[in-house]
Amino acid sequence: MADATYIQKRMQELQQNKSFASALGKILSGRDGYVPVIEEKEIVLQCKQCQMILEKEWYFCPMCGLKIEKENPQEEKTEN
Repeated sequence: MADATYIQKRMQELQQNKSFASALGKILSGRDGYVPVIEEKEIVLQCKQCQMILEKEWYFCPMCGLKIEKENPQEEKTEN
C-alpha cells in the first residue's frame, strides 16, 4: 500500500502535467482547449517512524527524535 506522502506527490506531478490537464479538460467539457482548475493540496509532512504530523520548520520529530528528510522539488527536477 502506498503512503499518503507518495500519493500526494504523484497527484502534484499529474496536476503540473499540461497534457494531463488538457485530457482532463476534454473529458470534463467535451471540447478541446478547456483548462480545468485543479485544486492543489499542500503536502503534509509525516514522521516515517511514529506517523506524527510535522511542521515544515522542524528538523527532528519532537515525538520520537527521527531526523526529518525534506526533499527539495527543484533538485528533483534537475536530476531528471
